[in-house]
Amino acid sequence: MKKQEEQNMKEILAEQKPRIETFFNYNYNGINKITLTNAKKNPTGVVHIKGYLNDNEDLWIDAGLYDKNGVEIVNSAKEVDENFLKPEYEENIKTVSEIEKKENANK
Repeated sequence: MKKQEEQNMKEILAEQKPRIETFFNYNYNGINKITLTNAKKNPTGVVHIKGYLNDNEDLWIDAGLYDKNGVEIVNSAKEVDENFLKPEYEENIKTVSEIEKKENANK
């Protein structure tokens, strides 16, 4: 069972990385590399994807999978917002679904 769970978590990382990249590419400047380190299910059943940015483990990220759409928003170290968040999103950061909706409308 443990091996199957590990495989499932690897699949989740692969499936969700593009959504995490979309979130950071749209809302932030200067994020050059996203490293995902693991995915674990917490006691309430929510899967959390952990990692860090720009080869700096102090710039940690934590993305929760709360619904069927996948990652919508990514929590991060305060330094990430302080140093990389685009000024126009300081008060209204966009979720992945909002970004996708806007990009699809522009096609």
